[in-house]
Amino acid sequence: MPEKDEKIKVSGFRIFLKVMVMFVLLGYIIFSFIKEGTWINNSPCEELVICIKDSARANFVSKEDLLNILDKRHLNPVGRPIAKVSLKEIEDELRKHQFILAVQCYKTASNVVHVNVEQRLPIVRVISETGDNYFIDGNGDKMRHVDYPADVVVATGCISEKYAKKCLVHIGKTLQGNGFWNNQVEQINVLKDGTVELIPRVGNHILYLGKPTELVEKLNKLKLFYDKVLRRVGWNKYSRINVEYSNQIICTKTE
Repeated sequence: MPEKDEKIKVSGFRIFLKVMVMFVLLGYIIFSFIKEGTWINNSPCEELVICIKDSARANFVSKEDLLNILDKRHLNPVGRPIAKVSLKEIEDELRKHQFILAVQCYKTASNVVHVNVEQRLPIVRVISETGDNYFIDGNGDKMRHVDYPADVVVATGCISEKYAKKCLVHIGKTLQGNGFWNNQVEQINVLKDGTVELIPRVGNHILYLGKPTELVEKLNKLKLFYDKVLRRVGWNKYSRINVEYSNQIICTKTE
């Protein structure tokens, strides 16, 4: 019996040692994580990387502009403890810029702050009969005082701000989404009744769409007419091509 009791004591002592070793190791691991996390959080931001989407197409905002904004608001993260860098404050401040559509910021393990910016890009230039002259972006919002090359379609005629936001945005996006029509159409003309005609770059005809609805179907029908008819009879055979109605194309011959 004493020998058996001794074996039980030894076994229990070994179990106790194992448990203690496990607790020590667990404590060390937790301490290491806390220490490492504290070191990373308290270390300074090493670099600010700014990426502006579509910068090759438009340069409404530059990296220098964004740096100046952050410097003035004391939000430039470089040199500051990475834990104290508020990504939300940076995003909120940059979103105030009139030519910025969206901002996304994030940190990396190497203590670098990345700022990705998406610009507001014009899709239509409006020159109305009342003398208004402005660009609209993909949301239909005005972009005044824009120095931008004339590579977007121009909309003329009877255009109110409400019409521009409701209809021209849809027309502009539809044209931009189609490589052929984006290159072929240089002008949208809005008549007094709200109907639309397109002025192409090639050919002396006018493309009458009627109401700005079912645009994809109307443009597809026009493209088929181009391929099957105009390529055969010539681009200047007709002065007006009407695709207002779904079941027919009405053409007016050139005099």
